[in-house]
Amino acid sequence: MKKSLQNTRKKLIRYVTLFMFILLLSNCEFVINSIVQPKTANAGDQITATLDANFRVDGAQTNRIIVGILAPKSWKLGQNTTISYTSIKGNGVLTLIPASEVAASAKNGENWATRMRNKLGIGPNYIDDMEWVPFRTTTSLTAVGEDVKAVFTIKMKVGVDGLNTSVKLGYIVCNNTDGLDDGSPNLWPVKYADCLEVAGTGDLIDYCNPALSVINPVKSLDNDYQSISFDNTIIKTALQGEQDIYICATAHTSDGKNITVCGREDRSRLQQTATNKFSITLWPRGYFKVDASQTITSIDYTFTDETGAKIVGVGNTEVPFVLKFNCN
Repeated sequence: MKKSLQNTRKKLIRYVTLFMFILLLSNCEFVINSIVQPKTANAGDQITATLDANFRVDGAQTNRIIVGILAPKSWKLGQNTTISYTSIKGNGVLTLIPASEVAASAKNGENWATRMRNKLGIGPNYIDDMEWVPFRTTTSLTAVGEDVKAVFTIKMKVGVDGLNTSVKLGYIVCNNTDGLDDGSPNLWPVKYADCLEVAGTGDLIDYCNPALSVINPVKSLDNDYQSISFDNTIIKTALQGEQDIYICATAHTSDGKNITVCGREDRSRLQQTATNKFSITLWPRGYFKVDASQTITSIDYTFTDETGAKIVGVGNTEVPFVLKFNCN
């Protein structure tokens, strides 16, 4: 009996060792060596970004490679991007992954774009109006115990909305089998490029730098709910330490009317979302009580204390922030 138990124990150890050896052989690691991308462009330009990556494989692996790009939603990158690659395993192209496809390692049936968004957010950007757009190679690549280098050439049209924009594009590489596995971040490296300045029209939409006030969504109409935040941690302002903060706003309409709401009413009071951070969500047409025949084209606003004596606007001055309605 004792001898039988010893034999069983030896077999178990042998099987566990063999399993660990097989697991070790199947390990791999992805590395993004560099991202080369222009620093400036004009709205509507096609720019070229180069992503240099290595795929280190201990055992045998056959997978399709996935590249995800983070960009403003209004750029519609899925319709305006082509990606090709060169490698020692061959050359090829990547195509957009259908939104109907469930991502590998997805916890709740998310597609690839949603999985990337849930896992990575918007990276170092400050305006939550961005999306991850996933592409994959049209054929699988096979490697056995190799360090495979690949260079991806990404051609994308930027600023198709025509607006002045400053943004940090993000890039992720993974494979179609592991995806963005929770326990294996070495399988999905992500990097963010330096700030890309896109020259267009209108006020600058600055994703790169923290702002005292951020609007969400960035592009909307006067009939859309609008969230306006105030971050009193960016710099020291006149409202430092205040708990009761109000929005003082003037709506400008298409028929030349100016409608101001600047009282210390409950509907104008911001809600505290964190220490020294506040936000208000409003429906512009209802908030300013405009007629059915009127259209709000823009809103000027500042933040004040309960007395109205302390005022904070653009750049910590009393100059109002400007919200322009534009859904293109």
